[in-house]
Amino acid sequence: MKHWRSFGAAEWGHVKEGVLGLVLGSLLPVALFYVAFQTWGFSVAVVVVLTWSALVFVWHYRRTGGADVFSATTFGFACVKAAAGLASQNTWIYLAWPSLENLVYGVSFFGSALLGKPLLALFAQRLYPIPPEVRASVAFRRAFLITSAVWLFGHSLRAIVRLWLLSKTQDGTLSLGIYLIADTVAGWPINVSLVTFTTWYPLRELRRAGFMSVVPVPIAALDAVELAVEESAPTTV
Repeated sequence: MKHWRSFGAAEWGHVKEGVLGLVLGSLLPVALFYVAFQTWGFSVAVVVVLTWSALVFVWHYRRTGGADVFSATTFGFACVKAAAGLASQNTWIYLAWPSLENLVYGVSFFGSALLGKPLLALFAQRLYPIPPEVRASVAFRRAFLITSAVWLFGHSLRAIVRLWLLSKTQDGTLSLGIYLIADTVAGWPINVSLVTFTTWYPLRELRRAGFMSVVPVPIAALDAVELAVEESAPTTV
């Protein structure tokens, strides 16, 4: 199993695609909802976000040739969230729905890890190419049991923070725009910490178990890595 320092263009392309999917599925919908809400109202905003979720799902489906558990459940949650929002015409219910999603994901991650089939490993597979023989090892399952417990804690914390911020919109402390920004920004440290832990801890345990290796990289491969990094680096306009 390669260390990230030994990645070539294929591995960095895999990582880049995973990060792009997270951005398309989490950051842009917030901006779309706010702009549509301010311009056309709540119902149109809900439909716009649902349409965007459908486009992301189709994009992922066509690029990968199928739907994995995360893209399918994310789109499913988006449909139920939109239905609840349109039926109730209640902004609070619509915005509070992701807190329930956080709890469902956290419990599912930890429960599946307890059963020896960690769903979180599928999430890690989207960001880091892991060989099948490594995924079948005891060290891998043990590492992801601990990692899944951390995600349960992180998702629970995320749900609590979101609901607390949302309560501030009820008493007039926060406007909708400020809430959306605060909620998004508040989630960054939690999400970054979870992803960082997921890419660090299991790899450390696999390295201790003898699965990790750092191999010499040819000059051509180094050039490919540099090109992949340049293409994935953010640019300013």
